[in-house]
Amino acid sequence: MRNEENGPIIAFSSVALAAFVAVALIHLAGAFTPVPTELSWNPIILAIGLATGDPWPAAASWLLGAEAVVVIAAFAWWSTRPVSRTAEASRRMSPGGKMRPAMVDARLTEAARLHPEAGDIGPGLTIGYAGDSGTKAVIQGWRECSTHVWGTGRGKTTTQVVRHALEAPGAYIMTSNKVDGVAEVLAARSETGTVWLFDPQRIWRNSHRPAMVFNPLTVVTDTVSAGEVASIFETSSAPSAGQGKGDAQFDSQGRDFLAWCLLAAAKSDGTMKDVLRWVSSADFMEPAEVLERAGHKGPASALKGMSAQPEDTRGSVAASAQRMASALVHDELVAWSTPTPGVPVFDPTRFVTSKDTLILLSQDAAGSGAAFVSTLVYAVFTAAQQAARRAGGRLPVPLVADLDEVGNVVQLKQLPEWYSFFGSMGIVVSAYFQTRGQGMAMLERTGWDTLWSAAAIKVYGGGSDDTQFLESLSKTIGQYDAKVRSSSTSRNGSSRSVQTQRRDIMPVSELSELPANRAWVKTSNGGGAIIRTVPWFRDRTINARIGETVDRIKGQHSGTPS
Repeated sequence: MRNEENGPIIAFSSVALAAFVAVALIHLAGAFTPVPTELSWNPIILAIGLATGDPWPAAASWLLGAEAVVVIAAFAWWSTRPVSRTAEASRRMSPGGKMRPAMVDARLTEAARLHPEAGDIGPGLTIGYAGDSGTKAVIQGWRECSTHVWGTGRGKTTTQVVRHALEAPGAYIMTSNKVDGVAEVLAARSETGTVWLFDPQRIWRNSHRPAMVFNPLTVVTDTVSAGEVASIFETSSAPSAGQGKGDAQFDSQGRDFLAWCLLAAAKSDGTMKDVLRWVSSADFMEPAEVLERAGHKGPASALKGMSAQPEDTRGSVAASAQRMASALVHDELVAWSTPTPGVPVFDPTRFVTSKDTLILLSQDAAGSGAAFVSTLVYAVFTAAQQAARRAGGRLPVPLVADLDEVGNVVQLKQLPEWYSFFGSMGIVVSAYFQTRGQGMAMLERTGWDTLWSAAAIKVYGGGSDDTQFLESLSKTIGQYDAKVRSSSTSRNGSSRSVQTQRRDIMPVSELSELPANRAWVKTSNGGGAIIRTVPWFRDRTINARIGETVDRIKGQHSGTPS
């Protein structure tokens, strides 16, 4: 870490500037009150000449006097000004230009290399602005996934999500559990492809008619995908954000029962209503017969084995599956998965190579759509991986996904694993949590640690009082050498000493009280900085682009069915 030695540099620069201004003023005075000798522009030669008897321009006295007043006033202000501790900490971070790879020029070069056929897709996703002037954009590149922790009301939607919706060059996904940001994203993407809105709980729309249809069975193609979707339903149905309260003895069989029912329905052109019927009636044999006809003898045999178990065991297995499939009880949710005349059908495969927008809304309440939302996100990410492989390993145009309120809306245990390779495929995901605890509740401790470690970009937006989390951030940010001056007086005279102490660049207290519109960001190459975040409505360019459209959308939405 570098020492805090900027004071002498600033002082020398100030003296040099004052000397230059003084020379300029003397020459200006010479224009008003000429002297018979030529005045040098070299401050040293000029000073020697004046000191040894060269004529002094009369007007220089009052011009230099005015300069002295200004210099004294500036020095007084500089000496007594309140210095932001956050600004001081920011200057101590990342010496040696470690943030440069995350700046615009480097990101543009990277984008051209990664996506040569995509045209002008921009440098990436803007997180905020760094540097002494706060104008150097810090960018999340097109091969990076990010993990965010932002406390309530810290502006993650206004400073991140809305901006990213504008910057996404291809398909874009937004998730949320409230209306905040919906109008803004609709405005940002209004002229970019089709906007798909999944909102079965009527968070934004005031209509019982689905705006789109997505059948989760379309992603169930084999035993693996059937197990994945069943696991999503299991996680989404469990209380306490993923920490199940069921009987562990029967959860495994219950999940398998649900998985094979999903596979049977998918292979027989059935619907989610068929899945609910089989699970609710503890019917093991009908889906077993369907699977056997479809050539899936293994799952068929497993279902027959479950049917042959004692009645109490069969009942417990069915009860576990029924709990996991509880979302299917709500007709309002199932309606969004059932083909309906006049309602467009969402195709994940087409979406990932389009410029469409997918807005997914769900709240943690009775009839929660988290299972459907999570399955839909899983379907899109699966389709994106397949499209990337067909294209040689990377999507031609990046897919951007802002998983806002992810802990409340998206229950995907696979997220930490995906983070390890999604960036290399051009699948750019940002996951936003309100607290570390929320992430741990969703992913458990190991999953959260993996997600945070695997994220190429880590962002803390302030507003947390989780001491353990903040201590880990403080250690990551590091320490600096502080020079502590002390003096003492005795009968023998006075003495002064200077000692060096190691101090945290940002202690827990400062991280907890991070000012508004400030965030800490750490990049994949080790660079870290305190950045300035800018709400979209304070950005003149963005406001001019979507401000009027946002107002119009909000006006049309207020009190009217959609």
